[in-house]
Amino acid sequence: MFKIAQAGIAAGVAAAVLAPGAAQAATARDTTALLGTYGFGRAQVIGEAGVAAGVWRSFSVRTGFAGDDLTVTYQRRFTPSPVERQVYTAAFDAVADAQAECLGVGADGVARKVWVSFRCQTGFVPSYTLYVR
Repeated sequence: MFKIAQAGIAAGVAAAVLAPGAAQAATARDTTALLGTYGFGRAQVIGEAGVAAGVWRSFSVRTGFAGDDLTVTYQRRFTPSPVERQVYTAAFDAVADAQAECLGVGADGVARKVWVSFRCQTGFVPSYTLYVR
């Protein structure tokens, strides 16, 4: 009887010790990473739009030789969001190739697990809107 009680106490202690660790592992942690390099001035627009859409918490832009690097702080996603979010629209008069930019930002987000999937929807006079899940 003593051994059964002892085993029950040990199991209870183990559960109490391991439960907080499991709870901490289940919570999402913020990740800060380079999303990509975009045309000069475009990283700022994309960064602001991502914060407004709620897909990342903050961003920073660093100008380089080939364009602006966009670094974002976000929670990694492994499952699609239940709702599709509009991140931003690349307008034909703001960027040389709106479709290529939309596809590039979408693919960069999937690669870094900012979102799980995306689509680019064409709009009025070749503009492209990025939607993510």
